[in-house]
Parts: sequence; structure tokens; C-alpha cells
Amino acid sequence: MTRLLDISVSGALLVTGIALFAMTFGDAFDVPTFGGDVGPAFAPRIFLTIWIVLSGVTLMHAVRSAETEESEVKLAQMITLVAVVCATGFAITKIGFVLATIPGFAAFCWTFQYRKPVPLVALSVLAPLAIWALFTFGFELLLPRSPWFHQI
Repeated sequence: MTRLLDISVSGALLVTGIALFAMTFGDAFDVPTFGGDVGPAFAPRIFLTIWIVLSGVTLMHAVRSAETEESEVKLAQMITLVAVVCATGFAITKIGFVLATIPGFAAFCWTFQYRKPVPLVALSVLAPLAIWALFTFGFELLLPRSPWFHQI
């Protein structure tokens, strides 16, 4: 049961990633840049490439693995993760990337049973700040900002 679920989900994610990647070559992404070196399709193509590679690796692993023991599908955990991701995505549009992803990352880790307090707090704060710094200073792509703190 778990092997079939892994193959189905990773296969669907692979096909979806390839379709979305192909869409970035359409007319909607063919707009002039604002003086920068990269256009608006740069970041989506990076993320979708990672998406495609990871789903391909997961699909290959699921196809090559043999189901030796009956393992249970944790449906409650999956539904909780979907809710956390949706809530974090909605919160990003309202309170900004950094303020929304810190509790979102903590809830994500908590759902995966990672509950050591000090590392959980450190990861929950440092990972979103590192992602924000990478995009702001590395890629020079601004993430959604908080309406209260214009510097974040």
C-alpha cells in the first residue's frame, strides 16, 4: 500500500513539476526585465528544477524498493502538513515571509516528530532568516514583507 502511494504521489509531482516548468517558457513569462540580469522566470525555474529532481529521485526510489513489511500511511500527519503549508502560505501574504515562516517551520518540524526544544527553536528562526537573506542578498529577489516592519 505504501509503495503504491509513494509511486502515485511522486509520479504526480514529477508530471506536475514538468508541466509547470514548461509553462515558464510561455508568453506570460516573456516580459522585459527591470534592469536586472534575470527575468521573472528565473526563480520559478530554479524551484521547479529542484522539484523535478527530488520527485524523480523519490519516484525511482519507490519503484526500486520492495515492500517488505506492511507500513501504515499516516493520514492525520499528511492532513496536518497540508494545513500547515496552506496556513503558512496564506500568512505570508498577510504578515510577510519571515514572520509567517518561523511558526510555519516550527509546526512543520513538530508534525514530523522533531520536538527537541533548543534545536527546534534554532532551526525555526535560523532557516527562514537564511532563506530570506539568500533571496534578498544572493538572488536580489524580494520576498513578501511584513506590513509592520519595512526592513524585514
